[in-house]
Amino acid sequence: MNNKNKKWVHYCLAASAFYLLVSFGSVSAQPSAENINGVPVNMAMEEQLDDYLNSLGEDEDSKAILFNVLENMSAKTAIATRARAKSYEVSWYYYESETELAFEKLDELLALARESEIADVKAEAQATRVEILQMEGKYGEAFLLLNDVEIPLSNSRMPRVRYYGHNLISRVYADWNRYDDALRHLLLAQDAVNETNNERTPIRQQYLDYSIAIIQSELKNWEGSLKTINKAIQSAKKNELEYDLPDFYLHKSYVEAGMGDRDSSLDSLKKAYDAAIKDNRTYLLPVILNNYGDHYMYEEQWEEARSHLREALELAEEVEDIWMAQTIYFNLGFIDVHQGNTEAGFKEMREAVEFYREEGIKTEVEGLLGELAEAYEFAGQHQNQAETLKQQMELMEELYQSDQQQNLANLQQLYESKDKEQQIELLERQNHLKEQVLKINKQRNMIWLLLGIFAVSSVVCVFFMYRKAQKANLRLKAANSMLADQSLKDPLTGLWNRRALQKEMDERKKHGERRDAATQSDGLILLDLDFFKRINDQFGHAAGDEVLAEVSRRLQMICRDSDKLIRWGGEEFLFLVRNVDDENLKELSERILNELANKPVRFEGYEIRVTTTIGFIRLPFSGVSEKQMDWEKVLQVADMALYMGKAHGRNRACGVTQLHVSYEEAQAILETDLSEALSNKWISMETIEGPEAPQEPL
Repeated sequence: MNNKNKKWVHYCLAASAFYLLVSFGSVSAQPSAENINGVPVNMAMEEQLDDYLNSLGEDEDSKAILFNVLENMSAKTAIATRARAKSYEVSWYYYESETELAFEKLDELLALARESEIADVKAEAQATRVEILQMEGKYGEAFLLLNDVEIPLSNSRMPRVRYYGHNLISRVYADWNRYDDALRHLLLAQDAVNETNNERTPIRQQYLDYSIAIIQSELKNWEGSLKTINKAIQSAKKNELEYDLPDFYLHKSYVEAGMGDRDSSLDSLKKAYDAAIKDNRTYLLPVILNNYGDHYMYEEQWEEARSHLREALELAEEVEDIWMAQTIYFNLGFIDVHQGNTEAGFKEMREAVEFYREEGIKTEVEGLLGELAEAYEFAGQHQNQAETLKQQMELMEELYQSDQQQNLANLQQLYESKDKEQQIELLERQNHLKEQVLKINKQRNMIWLLLGIFAVSSVVCVFFMYRKAQKANLRLKAANSMLADQSLKDPLTGLWNRRALQKEMDERKKHGERRDAATQSDGLILLDLDFFKRINDQFGHAAGDEVLAEVSRRLQMICRDSDKLIRWGGEEFLFLVRNVDDENLKELSERILNELANKPVRFEGYEIRVTTTIGFIRLPFSGVSEKQMDWEKVLQVADMALYMGKAHGRNRACGVTQLHVSYEEAQAILETDLSEALSNKWISMETIEGPEAPQEPL
């Protein structure tokens, strides 16, 4: 009874994402001067690049248009136009499977960006780099490079670049399940689209509404997702852009089912079916009809469900959708089991599971195993049910471990790469300073040769040259120290960064046995500023930077010498607190709430109120060895506690204090769904309310 609507909308969104990102051309109402919002461009070439985008996939001459622009560019061509053309060149070669050449062109684009002081050029180049890394499957490297896109993007003036950058960042965050961040960047992309007014503006607005609705549903914000998808549907009808209506209605049906409104969900399915028939999108019909079957299976109207599933199966086989066909076979088997045809039903269900297992689609196998176990329970085959649930749990653990290992491997690869870059830079600086020292020594020898003739003058010269040599040596030492420190510090706040924490935890791991024997443990306090986007929107990004800097200063006043304070992400901070118990952690969390909320941040005459939401936890957690539950898993629990605090009103601290069952029993739920662990009374949670705040946090 898998509802395939959710997976289908993700597939459709991914398939159209790249085209929609690159197809955002110049703003419609171009000024007569050779600039866009003050950024110098070659307007004639910009229009040709717009033509190239509009002809992609439809016109065989699209390649000729692009390469005509590239051939006619020179060093005198506006650098923003050159960067745009080169970005498209990188993508063109990559999609032609000329990967090596694509990376060569990417290096040229990045070199061009280093020559420029224009934020749009830097943002476009770095965004192209992240885009290619994503397509190469290097997700960890792409994630860690987001900061290189976000910094210039905050000062970008061209709607095209801002749309592209924010939309891309949103997709990367969504891949890492950072849905709050993904939604924030989609809204910024929407702001960029709203600055345009041409024939493609409604299409882009619909695409963004659809993307936002999907992210809202991932966050279980059903009402927000329903409102957004309804907006997309109304826009499609108003602007006669109805091709995507079946996808919109499919997602609406999924959201309404999530809200428990089964009747509305069925009505939306009917509209999705009618829209797909109208636009001859027959490949969508198996998905829609399978969802019909899901609906009637949920209502236990077995014959009605079977009728729709048979029709869906016939269409799936007609369009050669073998994966959907197997899902339908599975659902038909589920119906057979409930209608007494047990042996045949289980045979169909197991064959579908084996099909997906052989295809290597483990996430699908995991979901089907859960439903197979449910069918075994209905049939009273409890031994088979237990064995199937055991397989499901093992597969869930395998998938989780695989994701974790892949993510850690990606991150480690990038850290090592950055280490090598820094070592090369350090060696270059050292060589440069050594050359200076050699020159000084040569000058000193010359002074000794002239000493007999110009004694007094030579003494003076020697003195100054000696001082110069001393300063050169001091500069060398300072350069070494600064380079080592910079790699571990956040440039805006001066706090430690993630790499510093990783280094700290690597050292911690070496002393695991001694630490496990200690009478006191450490603690993690993860905090995220509330409504930070509103600060940027209302007062500007300069105000946002000032808020981050001031918050950092206040947190440093709280931080003890033995503790470590890290800037964890955009508006996230992390305390690693040494030698504390639960009471100490609660007191420190409450102090942080009060310190940030009781005194507004002043910026250019404004008083900006700042509150935060906190998740805190002991490390190691509740007596569980760090060999079983390392610091990253413990921090993940604190992160889930933080988001529970967000969901319940913000301006509070939520701490997970005790585990009441064995770690082995709670592991799968504890690492994925904290609210369920709390409902099962497997854990204890403490909540500390922040100072009472007005309705608006600013």
